[in-house]
Amino acid sequence: MTATDEGEHPGTPRRKHRHDLGHEDHGPKVAAGTTRAIQALLGLWIALTLVLMLYALVDSARPRVPAPGAEAPATHR
Repeated sequence: MTATDEGEHPGTPRRKHRHDLGHEDHGPKVAAGTTRAIQALLGLWIALTLVLMLYALVDSARPRVPAPGAEAPATHR
């Protein structure tokens, strides 16, 4: 028998579990807000990382044009 079956008695209606009632799976209700905040921070971190990677890819693909008045680099013979 499982723990929930042992706590229920024959002839009584089955108790609904917290999952059936739509409650959080584990932890106090205060932790629910903290979990959402952590998920938001992680999502923001991932989004900013993707933006930074896209910027680095675009920047590395740009052709380099020397500044006006600057000499071209000398080539070795």
